Amino acid sequence: MKRKGLGLLAIVMMLVMVVSACGGGNNKNTASPSPTESSSQTPVESAPAESVTLKVTGFKSGTELGAIPELNEKFMSENPEIKVVYEGMPGGQFKDFIKTRFAAGDASDVILMHPGLSDVISYGKAGYLMDLSGESWISNFTAAALKSTSQDGQVYAIPNDMNVMGVYYNKEIFEKLSLATPTNWDEFLAASEAIKQSGTLPIAIGNNDGWMTLAALYTVAPSLVYGPTPDFDSKLNDGSATFTGAWDDTVAKWFSLIDKGYLTEKSTGVSLDQAQQAFATGKAAMYIDGSWSLAGIKKTNPDLKLGMFAMPSNAAGQDVIASAAVGTTFAINKDTKVADAAKKYLEFWSQADNQKLWTKSQQGFMTINGETGDIDEAFNEIAAVVAQGNSYPFLDQGWLYGGAATTEMMTSAQGVYLKAITPAVMLENMDKAWADAAK
Repeated sequence: MKRKGLGLLAIVMMLVMVVSACGGGNNKNTASPSPTESSSQTPVESAPAESVTLKVTGFKSGTELGAIPELNEKFMSENPEIKVVYEGMPGGQFKDFIKTRFAAGDASDVILMHPGLSDVISYGKAGYLMDLSGESWISNFTAAALKSTSQDGQVYAIPNDMNVMGVYYNKEIFEKLSLATPTNWDEFLAASEAIKQSGTLPIAIGNNDGWMTLAALYTVAPSLVYGPTPDFDSKLNDGSATFTGAWDDTVAKWFSLIDKGYLTEKSTGVSLDQAQQAFATGKAAMYIDGSWSLAGIKKTNPDLKLGMFAMPSNAAGQDVIASAAVGTTFAINKDTKVADAAKKYLEFWSQADNQKLWTKSQQGFMTINGETGDIDEAFNEIAAVVAQGNSYPFLDQGWLYGGAATTEMMTSAQGVYLKAITPAVMLENMDKAWADAAK
């Protein structure tokens, strides 16, 4: 009797379960909700999409991270279905790291890379990076900035920020001598002569390693080389052009400043720090270096009134061209499994408001058309030139064998200062170094 009762109970329970299942045809839960649960339950069909993890790696870490954490949080708040995981490391370590990861086929979805032929463009041409040329937000960036991430009509990354090299000048000295910012080479020479006649050194430079002459030539060449021959880098790379010939005017103009007495005497025995200090303390009216050196100048003399203009190596009536280079780029791994999320991330970084946060954290210039960003007022003049699109990247970013050429440039420059060789021989040496590297 007891066993029959248990069997009847089991049959009744089965019938209840069948009726419950049939009655819940629009409810994917197996248990019937209470009236309270039913009234507040969200249908599964309208639930948020499953979270996607977007892996990002880059050469910014520690104190150099800048606004990356802040911008990643902002992106995730605007795109709650995407979780960004960022891994950063120092630049030297990152170069080997990303090379290994690409070779192993497990690079992250988005990569923060260095610009130029030997970095982001090289990986793009090798087939590791996605071509972004068809994305609408690419047009947000200046054509000048995109040169450092593009080749043959393909865009391999977005250019996030830009640094500049130009001529720092002491505003008080210029005002005292009633000198306006020079806009062409003749005006630059006239200003230098007036400063010299006043008893002040026109240009402080240190050449104990040749780097400051490299920086100076980087500011002179954009107008003289790339103005008349915009495709010089391509010709240099394919062997149809050489430094000899194309760079004659550039080196002639720069080294003529030695004989005119406009540069620090015996500069091969002077360091960059010494030259910078001479400018910061008012012993020289001008100093050629990058935007990154402003902090050091202000540390030496917080009260110095200074500005920066683009080197006016151009002739009267021609546009001055600033020397400006992209500092960081974001690229997408061609083999990523979350391409839509990766594109959303780069589109986010392509918006002016987000770029302002980033460039402010890097003391850099914006690469967005018509924008200068939140920069130190010392850079207002040269920033206006960059915003107009009148800039050219640091020259070695477009050179296949830039390391060999720039090393020889610095070494031979010292020989020119010491009167051991001529500027023409310097260019011949650079051509030889390039040819040896290309073998």
